[in-house]
Amino acid sequence: MVALREQVTENAKQIVQRSAETASQQAREAAERFTKTLGFTGEDSERLARQSKQNLEAVTRCGTVLTQAFQDASRGWFGLAQSQWQRNLEGLNRLTRAKSVQEFAAIQSELARESLQHVVQDSRAITETSARAVEEAGRSFSSMAQHSSTAVR
Repeated sequence: MVALREQVTENAKQIVQRSAETASQQAREAAERFTKTLGFTGEDSERLARQSKQNLEAVTRCGTVLTQAFQDASRGWFGLAQSQWQRNLEGLNRLTRAKSVQEFAAIQSELARESLQHVVQDSRAITETSARAVEEAGRSFSSMAQHSSTAVR
């Protein structure tokens, strides 16, 4: 289970990283074509190149932040599955020790309640981590946008 989790996380990381690199390369090529098409030279060309570089850095930073968030969420969900599996085994042991149908039903309903409670708690933690990552990515873009608008003037 751990090896599978690590492999899935690594594969996801590689896919996101390659996607960010491809997007970055395509953006660089588009900026170069745009500059050539419009015939910018000298100072305008340098300014546009700097701005393009800053934008690409922001995209790369955002990609890194979101990749890390995806990895954290994946680890969280795999951890949730592992914990739930362990709790299910423990619950099964409790059920096998039941001495009556009433005790069995009480244990079963308690296990269902506990299971749902754990899913809600774990999901909340994963959601909060993901929301923080999205906020960080947004701040990265906002700071670059402010810097770019200042540089354009």
